[in-house]
Amino acid sequence: MDNRIMELQQNLFGGLHDFHTERTAAWLEAVREEFGDPVLEVVQNKGVDTYGLYRWHLERMLSWIEALADTYGTDVLDIIINQHRTDRREQGAQLAKASGKNALEDIIPVFSNGNNDNIIEKDDNQVLIKTTNCLAGKIAHDINKREMVYALHCNLDKDFVEGFNSDLGCEVMQTLMDGHNCCIHRIFYKDTEVR
Repeated sequence: MDNRIMELQQNLFGGLHDFHTERTAAWLEAVREEFGDPVLEVVQNKGVDTYGLYRWHLERMLSWIEALADTYGTDVLDIIINQHRTDRREQGAQLAKASGKNALEDIIPVFSNGNNDNIIEKDDNQVLIKTTNCLAGKIAHDINKREMVYALHCNLDKDFVEGFNSDLGCEVMQTLMDGHNCCIHRIFYKDTEVR
């Protein structure tokens, strides 16, 4: 990555992030030295507001995309989507390579989070999987940014699946961002698709 981009990211929020991360790490180390490793479990159990953190990042990202589009036109979003499409295909290919397999069955845990209760329907040629914990979808619904978030997230799931196996396809049938109680993905072998 270009150093100027890294410097920009650091200047925008990295210094504050690093400050808080380093400070809390030092505090945790001091408390752990006094009370032992169970301190780490207490903090782990406390967790983090992932919705708030994800929302902050998503709103920040959308605001700079909108600022760039205001300056350079709608091509900005196309450039970003094309880059992300390439990235998602590569991520799918890397997953297939790392696992050494790329059949329909092998991608199901990625979309079901390893929970068979999320599988609505399944046969040898397709699977319907529900997701109830999509932060991007919940946030897009809450901040009324469905169209852009869909373009940057859900719409690129097909690229990830095709990178995993070019014989597979992916259709997003419904989303949390549209107000549904879950997202539903249909992953299928293309040569058996009947419409």
